[in-house]
Amino acid sequence: MIRFILVLAIIVTILFILRSRSKKNSKISQNTYRILIIAIIVFGLLFLISTSGRYIFPQILQLIKFGLPFLTKLIGI
Repeated sequence: MIRFILVLAIIVTILFILRSRSKKNSKISQNTYRILIIAIIVFGLLFLISTSGRYIFPQILQLIKFGLPFLTKLIGI
């Protein structure tokens, strides 16, 4: 898991470096790099959540089960 996070961090830093160098070369716009960076971060987080779902997902479901009665009381008022 830690290796995956390190690989993602390295990829994002490489993209940041390429983005800063793209000011000189206008072949690829900075918006493209921004979209790539955000996509890699989002897909990495989704991958982490899906692989460690046995820890994160049940806790989220327990919070929803606990908070749902309070939410329905607030809506009913």
